[in-house]
Amino acid sequence: MLPQTPVHRPWTFMVYMAGDNGKIFDTQSGRIRLMASMEEAGYRDLFEMGSVGTTASCAVTCLFDTPDATYSVEVRKGARFSDSLVQPIPSVNTGDPNTLRDFIIRSVQAYPADHYLLVIWNHGTGWLDVDHYATVRAVDDDHQSWPAIFRTTYQKMTAGQTTRPIAFDDSSKDFLDTQDLRQALKQAEDATGRRLDIVGMDACLMAMVEGARELAPFADYFVGSQEVEPMAGWPYGRILAALNAEPGIAPGVLSDKIVREFAKSYSAQTRGGDETVTLSAATLANVGGTITLCKSLVDAVLAHRDDASLKTLVRQCLRDALVFQDRNYRDVGDFAAKLIAATDMTSYDDVNAAAKALVNNVNARGSNALVLRLAFRPRYQGATGLSVYLPSNPPGQALDVYRTLFFAQATGWDQLVDWIYNEF
Repeated sequence: MLPQTPVHRPWTFMVYMAGDNGKIFDTQSGRIRLMASMEEAGYRDLFEMGSVGTTASCAVTCLFDTPDATYSVEVRKGARFSDSLVQPIPSVNTGDPNTLRDFIIRSVQAYPADHYLLVIWNHGTGWLDVDHYATVRAVDDDHQSWPAIFRTTYQKMTAGQTTRPIAFDDSSKDFLDTQDLRQALKQAEDATGRRLDIVGMDACLMAMVEGARELAPFADYFVGSQEVEPMAGWPYGRILAALNAEPGIAPGVLSDKIVREFAKSYSAQTRGGDETVTLSAATLANVGGTITLCKSLVDAVLAHRDDASLKTLVRQCLRDALVFQDRNYRDVGDFAAKLIAATDMTSYDDVNAAAKALVNNVNARGSNALVLRLAFRPRYQGATGLSVYLPSNPPGQALDVYRTLFFAQATGWDQLVDWIYNEF
């Protein structure tokens, strides 16, 4: 049940909790689970949010989908789930962009505010991957008889779209791909007339330069992790306490504080001090400069496309660059730094200069920088805050999907990857 009289606040904190995961599927190869259950983690995070809850400074609203039930929640202060304003609703498909769009619209209308933060909470896979549900989805010729909930998935499959960065829904065997996110965020903004101040991804592997470019039309700041996140995820109690301590906090300052509070939470023994974690905040208005420098680097390298010696150097830099658990993704700044070292005192002055310009850009901090704040522990020296697609193996058909991203279209990064793995 939504509040009858909307109250205008400085902030509305929206959490889209795609917790319908961990289902066991019967397949020809036996029973399998594609991903870990998120339901218990969801209740723990709601408990953390409830340590502060909705206040005069910030409304906290969640859509929480689980394998067995779905809830619309206004989180209120209290130690029990029932202390919040909880409304059971019919099961939803969190992989449907209309579900995300409608959640944003309802939250903005019911909890009007000066500023809006949207967190997409789930497993994450970066901004390119294959459809894991293909192994458990029976695709037959009679797809017209499928329930409506499956039709967006079928359309993605037949259109050759295999990106699916986030918001997996096991019951629907569906997910939000990049096109879905564009659609949901644009339609929500069109319907409400309100742009998001911050988009956060409480999920794995989402802090990529490709993602910053995709989100730039829809938000001012982006917070995400380069590495796989611990299941505990963001420290919502700490973040909400920091927000309420400074109700008029600017979006950039809050983005910075989220990274700082995340880092503090994983330094404490009670939060697993030995966890390997990263988190970074990006100022999306500044992504254009980074994209221009990525294009300059691609152009400089491909100006020597017939040079086998340079290709050998670039391949070695790819292998040596800081890589994350998904070995398709490497730190963009560290890759460029490796190129600088490899091309010093060589004839590849143009490649060296382009790599230096990119390194300086992603290492910069401040009002004109892309990366606002970076935190990592304990082994990510060399991280600059954003990853980029540089696969360890030939990409195959994945490159066709990658070419649909705005970043690839603007920089030709797909051509660089193709060149790295193509033999003369």
